[in-house]
Amino acid sequence: MGHRWFPRALWRVRPPVLALGGGGARGFAHLGLLEVLELEGLEVRAIAGTSAGAIMGAMYLALGSTRAMHERWREAFEKDLVKSVSGIGQPRHGEGQEEHPLLRAARTIRDRVVISLAVNRSTILDGEELERAVEFLIPDVAIEDLPRPFVAVATDLVTGEEVRMDRGSLRRAVLASSSIPALVPPVEWGGRPLVDGGVVVEVPVGAARALGRPVVAVDISMDLPPYRPDRLVLETMSRTQMMTATLLRRYQLRGASRVIRPAVGGYSWSTWDHWPEILEAGRRAGLDLVGR
Repeated sequence: MGHRWFPRALWRVRPPVLALGGGGARGFAHLGLLEVLELEGLEVRAIAGTSAGAIMGAMYLALGSTRAMHERWREAFEKDLVKSVSGIGQPRHGEGQEEHPLLRAARTIRDRVVISLAVNRSTILDGEELERAVEFLIPDVAIEDLPRPFVAVATDLVTGEEVRMDRGSLRRAVLASSSIPALVPPVEWGGRPLVDGGVVVEVPVGAARALGRPVVAVDISMDLPPYRPDRLVLETMSRTQMMTATLLRRYQLRGASRVIRPAVGGYSWSTWDHWPEILEAGRRAGLDLVGR
C-alpha cells in the first residue's frame, strides 16, 4: 500500500478523496486527522463515510470547520446525548490483565441479560436516542447542497448489498449508516431497510473511488484481542466475527492509494470517555500523513 506519507505537492494539485471508516467512539480519530489537514491548509476533494466516518465526514462538510465540530460534540456530551451499551461483546481498552472475580461475575450476568434481550426483542434499543444525537450533531441539509461531494454507506438488511447515499437528507443518510444491527432498528431509505454500513463495508474505499482519486482510507477498526480460552460466550462470538471482518476489510483496502491506521485499535466502539486519547491518535496519524 506504499508509504503512509502523501506528497504535499501532489495533494495541492490533486486533492484526495477521504474514505472514513466506522468504529463508534474511535471515530474521534477522524476529527483529529481532519484538524491536521485544516491547520496545514490541505483540502479534500470529497468524503465517503461509514457509520462513525459518515458522522464525522458529514459534520465536517456541513459545519465547515473542526472548531465547529468540537463545539457541537462538547454540547452533545454536556446534554448527555451520546449514549451506548458499554462493552457489549467487546473488550475494553487495556483489557488483558487478570480481572477481579466480582468483575468477571458481572460480565457473566451482562452476557445473560443481552442474550435474553436478543431472544425476546427485535432490537436492544428503540433507536430514539441515536436519532436525537444525529439530529443534534448533523445540520438539516440535503447532501447535494454540501460544499463538496459526500456519500454515506449503509447495508441493505434484505439483500446484504452496499447502499451509497449521495442525495437527499444528510441526517437520514447518516442515521442509516450508523444504525448498528440488533442494537437499534433499521432505517427506511427508498423503501429499503438499511443498517450500519460496516456490516459489509467498514472502510468505504469503493464509494470513495467513485467520487474521485486518489483515495486516502482511514481505518479505525478494532484490533483482534489476544486469545484467551476462558472468554465468555459473546466475546468468543465477537472474536470469530472480527476475523471475518478483518479479511474482508484487508481486501477492500487494496483499492486505496494510501491507508492510514490511527493507533486506536485497543479501544472498543463504546469508550466515549477516552475521546481525548483517540483524538490525539488521529492527530498523530494526520501528521504522519502530511509528512510532519
